[in-house]
Amino acid sequence: MDSRTSDRPTGREAVRRAVLGTARRIFAARGPRAPLREVADAAEVNLGLIHRHVGNKDDLLAAVLDQGLRHGSARLDGYDDAGAAVRSMLLGATGNPDFSRLLVWLSLDPGAVGRPVLDASTRPARAVARMTDPPPVDDLHLALALTTVYAWPVLREQILDVLEFTEDAREDVDARMADLVARVVTGSGAKSTAEGEEV
Repeated sequence: MDSRTSDRPTGREAVRRAVLGTARRIFAARGPRAPLREVADAAEVNLGLIHRHVGNKDDLLAAVLDQGLRHGSARLDGYDDAGAAVRSMLLGATGNPDFSRLLVWLSLDPGAVGRPVLDASTRPARAVARMTDPPPVDDLHLALALTTVYAWPVLREQILDVLEFTEDAREDVDARMADLVARVVTGSGAKSTAEGEEV
């Protein structure tokens, strides 16, 4: 028996797991216009199984994004501190940058999907905006922090290269960046020398 055949996922849940994980990686690397056939081949499933257990490409993108949002929301369970929540989001995003890459692809190529694939009300950012102990300083501080959360995993290496960070300086850079973003969100940062107000 061919070992490749015996390792193929079988059953609805195994097929969905394989397809969603593979789609996340492929769409993050190649964008949402990557063909379903490529996802099926890489997941070692028949294309018809994707249609049966997930749906069309928009359905697959929606499922991948929903999975990422659920994971992000789960990271925030138990938080009411906006800074700590954003810190956790950044560390989670740097540990698994595929979701951020896919969001960037979708932002750059919104015509790649035929319908909205995200429900804004389910986004972890909405939960952070409602936190109260301490809350975000304001929407602009939160917007800056969220830009960092979603862009840092995608641009991290290029930024560190341009700034000529040494290997030693890169060792705990994600944790330091997460601490800084947490301070920005709650306003517990350093004073601006230009105007004497918190940044």
